[in-house]
Amino acid sequence: MVVIIFDLETSGLNPYHDDIIEIGAKVYGSDNSFQCLVKPKSKRAISRKITDITGITNKILREEGKPWINAYTEFYNWIFEISNNALKNDEKVVIVSHNGLTFDFIFMKRLFKDLSVESGSTSKWFYGTFPQFILVDTLLLSRRLLPGRSYYSQPAIAKTFQIIIDNAHRAMGDVIVLEQIYMKLMEELQKIKINGILDPEKVIDYIDLRI
Repeated sequence: MVVIIFDLETSGLNPYHDDIIEIGAKVYGSDNSFQCLVKPKSKRAISRKITDITGITNKILREEGKPWINAYTEFYNWIFEISNNALKNDEKVVIVSHNGLTFDFIFMKRLFKDLSVESGSTSKWFYGTFPQFILVDTLLLSRRLLPGRSYYSQPAIAKTFQIIIDNAHRAMGDVIVLEQIYMKLMEELQKIKINGILDPEKVIDYIDLRI
């Protein structure tokens, strides 16, 4: 089993129109990670509001960000290698994100579709179907596991589990916190006899009220 913890920083809250400005991902339980600042594909400047939230400025993106095609390609190569190695060993690949279903996963699918336009590829990867991936949204999982709360944001869930938040609203900082949240949520699932690490399909069934 290979679990990838995934987070993005973006230029806004519209996953269909806004830009990715930072990618963060990490293989759960390992030091294998990917982090990259990204120059906005639209070439639009990011707002002061986004800078206030993330600490990322237009100057930082201009000086340290990679052109979107380079950043997207490097991320594709990183995750593709991990996935291929896992599949060769008959291992499942799980991608975990908080609010992934309506945000991060949509951006990720756009990322690969944008690459498809540049490359002319017809790969299922590029078209965002990801048949080999199991996508787990910890927002939906925490809503099912921890009912009756007022807040289910990542910081709120981290506080519940007494997880220290460091470098919030930067992609890798959020990935490191989410990795710990995911571990705690898997422990909660164990209490109801669901082994989410070994059987991630049951996590999806649990979120979708099938079990």
